[in-house]
Amino acid sequence: MKKIAVTLGLLLLFTASRAIAADAYLMVFLDEAPLRGVTVTLDDTPIGETDGNGRISAPLTAGEHVLGLSDDDLTFPVAFSSGADEDVEIVVTFTASTGDEPVVSVKRFAVGDVAATGFITGTVKNTVGAPVVGANIIAEGVDASTATDSDGVYVLELPRGAYDVRVVAPDYRSVDIPNVRVLADTGVTAGVTMYAAESDAVAVQLPSTQLEEVVVLGVFNPTDTSEGIERFATSITNAIDIEQLQRFGDSDVASALVRVAGVSVTDSKYATVRGLDGRYISATLNGLLMPSTDPQRRDVQLDLFPTNILGGIEIQKSYTPDQLATTTGGSIKINTKGLPDEKINQVSGDLAYNFDFTGDDVLAHRSSETEWLGFDNGLRDLPNRVVNATDGGQSLTICDPAIDPERCTSQLDAAALAVQFQDDYNVRDKQALPDVSAGWAYGDRLPAGDNEWGYYGALNYSRETDDRGDAELSNPLETQGEYRRTRETVALNGYFVTGLEYGLADEVLSKTSILRATDDVTRLESGIDGREGNAITSAILEYVERQFFSQAFTGHNELESDIGLHIFDWRAAYSRTDRYEPDRRQYSYFNNNLSTSAFERRWSDLVEDSIDLGFDYKLPIDWGDYNTTELQAGLLWSDKDRTVEQYRFGIRQGDFRDVDLGIDQDLEEILSYQNFVVDRFRLAANTTQTDSYDSTEEIQAYYLNANTDLGDAWFFGIGARFEDFSQTLDYPNEPDSSNELNFDDWYPAISATWRPLDDWQFRVGYSETASYPGLIERSESISFDPFTDDPIFGNPNLQVSTIENLDARLEYYFSDTESISLAVFAKEIDQPIERAIPDASGSAARGITFRNQDSADLFGIELDATKNLLDEDEYLLFLGGNVSYIDSEVELSEDSIRLEGESANGRVLQGQSEWLANVQLGFDHYPTEQKVTLLVNYFDDRIFRVARGTQNGPEIESGRIIVDITYSKMFGEALTLSAQINNLLNDEFEFVQNGNTIESFETGTTFQVGLTYQFF
Repeated sequence: MKKIAVTLGLLLLFTASRAIAADAYLMVFLDEAPLRGVTVTLDDTPIGETDGNGRISAPLTAGEHVLGLSDDDLTFPVAFSSGADEDVEIVVTFTASTGDEPVVSVKRFAVGDVAATGFITGTVKNTVGAPVVGANIIAEGVDASTATDSDGVYVLELPRGAYDVRVVAPDYRSVDIPNVRVLADTGVTAGVTMYAAESDAVAVQLPSTQLEEVVVLGVFNPTDTSEGIERFATSITNAIDIEQLQRFGDSDVASALVRVAGVSVTDSKYATVRGLDGRYISATLNGLLMPSTDPQRRDVQLDLFPTNILGGIEIQKSYTPDQLATTTGGSIKINTKGLPDEKINQVSGDLAYNFDFTGDDVLAHRSSETEWLGFDNGLRDLPNRVVNATDGGQSLTICDPAIDPERCTSQLDAAALAVQFQDDYNVRDKQALPDVSAGWAYGDRLPAGDNEWGYYGALNYSRETDDRGDAELSNPLETQGEYRRTRETVALNGYFVTGLEYGLADEVLSKTSILRATDDVTRLESGIDGREGNAITSAILEYVERQFFSQAFTGHNELESDIGLHIFDWRAAYSRTDRYEPDRRQYSYFNNNLSTSAFERRWSDLVEDSIDLGFDYKLPIDWGDYNTTELQAGLLWSDKDRTVEQYRFGIRQGDFRDVDLGIDQDLEEILSYQNFVVDRFRLAANTTQTDSYDSTEEIQAYYLNANTDLGDAWFFGIGARFEDFSQTLDYPNEPDSSNELNFDDWYPAISATWRPLDDWQFRVGYSETASYPGLIERSESISFDPFTDDPIFGNPNLQVSTIENLDARLEYYFSDTESISLAVFAKEIDQPIERAIPDASGSAARGITFRNQDSADLFGIELDATKNLLDEDEYLLFLGGNVSYIDSEVELSEDSIRLEGESANGRVLQGQSEWLANVQLGFDHYPTEQKVTLLVNYFDDRIFRVARGTQNGPEIESGRIIVDITYSKMFGEALTLSAQINNLLNDEFEFVQNGNTIESFETGTTFQVGLTYQFF
């Protein structure tokens, strides 16, 4: 039987044709709660399923009858008889206690008999949950009414029959509930929500098909809230539900994740869970894998996913066999919205002002006319003529074609190629505008015969500016000076879901997501080279379009059989990510003169296609008196195909060098088309044979698992996953450099949960997982760090890391919404992969490579709690928070010890903070429908980058405190005002090496205000 619980009683609403003499009325309870989805037959003829209020009716003739009830793994017959013109009311009450027989009540009444009575009871509240005192509940057509007490509760006794009920209260819009049927000796629960009255208000008329919208009934799903997910999950899990996402005001998944214990985020995109970065984390969208939009990393850029399309986020911190083998730090499960419960037509808009730079001048460079939509109109396109003439940017030899017609390109022909490029180089100032965003959502749920179908769509647009104020560089080994950096981001997103709910609990859904984000970055840096004392001025003009597309189909089916209820979940998806970086320009001046060797224009395009198929099967089996074992099995096939094309061009001086390269000259005049024609400058093709590559990554997996409940006190889970991983890299321009990695293994997991009391539970688990190298990490293609532009060298000899995990958590639940938990975890990593120092000299020595270290150990403790400090009729004050302590130790490889220094051996993992903490202090005022929340996030120092030599030490990103305040107020049922202050303290970003600050900047404090309007 389904495990459900609600507060009281059953609402019965049904009508029947009176063409024949009488009717049978059936209601089904689980303890005191209505039981939905019970399949019912009358004399072996199907009559349907009980609805969300546990009720169903059918015409009845005189004679002997048998009702058949089927739900999950139970079939239960009810025999009864009826006379002519006789209504029969049947109540079947099941119990959650194993072994107890259902209680059956059969009562017969003459049609129209009103001698027996029942009652209607419930609570009347306003839209923020405060009780409405003194509301009148009137049963129309009879002389019967009552009023709510100080808690908003009422009880109205009525003769059996059908009634139209009206709820009225001063200053509120009245509510009409038609055709409420009262049965003999039975309670009907109708919990009503009332909206504030308006001058032209009319009664809220709810037809019978919409009764559930105001009546607080139906199935309670313990996984609807974050507390429910954490409490009922079989593994160690944290969660953020829709209410929390709305309350926190976070705009995307990355910003929301920092509220979770043991989670931090770097570069506003990438999650670190329990001290482990993206290579140890699996991420899924609606249960399916996602391709990455970052050529440098295997993890997903989480800032692409706006929170307003989400149904919730789960972070599973302990591995179970139904998860990927890479679930070491955790699995981030992003779930988008499903079918709506009711019609929705909502518009929203936000405006934000940064106190540090909005209205002031920030950096910019020439942009295209359509850039405000997040699309380049072709201004930055790479000319095909240049690509074809230079063998894909790899070769351009300027000499006399008469000498070598195959190899040589004449100076004039080369100049003709050079003038194909746009001559846009100058950095300029422009006024920073306020950030804006707008959204529209529309959806509905509709009947489809005996089933229901629905749809929901959302469109969102945003434009925001980010500027680093007072940015300073003070690295004695590199640059000492200052820089300015401005980024303008445009996001354009669309989401649509449609599907059908049918049968007992069957569902099929189609979910389509298109998410785009465009970053336009301008950076201007000036200072002194700490090594050689040269004056350096450099500029970077960068434009990147990122797009994620996903079309997913998912289904849930349940099938009854003699051995139990078979549960099937299947999913299939096609996903595609694009990262397009057209015409990235970088140039530098050394001692105030343009350096032609440091000039580069780069085009890169990453396209990754992913096909994913998954299937899960569950079979719960009851055995003994109080025990249940759920057998699980599943399959996964994932195939990712990536294509990366990269082209690099530079300049060099020609035969005529009578041009002033000084910094005081207009660069667009220096590099004018005329100067290429007269041979003052020449185009250079700098693309290497391994700059472009094709790759394939395939995962084939299956798992077996068994979860057993021994009575109410013990749970045991045991299972294993077999995963076959393969990765292939091919270079179209250098076939001999291709390489392949294959790895397969079994990954076991075992867990136990002890519940000595209803409010206490203790979990413990052991598992083995893996971490695979990323594509760029094994690639022989030279790529470049998007922030420092340092070269990145892949290592084709990287091996798979394997990990042993031990997890434990003690939990206590004060109530359904209040809890405290203490978690402890330990991990042993064999051959961990880390960013490392290349064994190189010259400019390559500043680059980045990847290396398997010998081993790493990690240990951590997490404390997480939520408690209501004041919970009164008119207001609620609650406090939530978490704190994490994480320690790690890395045993470096011989090469890393030689390059980092002996003292570096035993250092912590890169990107891992020792301390993480969050605080959420919230206040709700029910009469005025207001909410305010104070959010505090802290992360401790973490290694940003390792450095060469013992005397240098790693570069450390200093810890920061981030304080946000959010506020919302409802005006009636349609309009909501929201406001928030982000980064209230404006704590400085600071990077330190050997105790010296080498870089620092601020991003400013932002005030944002928004409106949401719901059409009815």
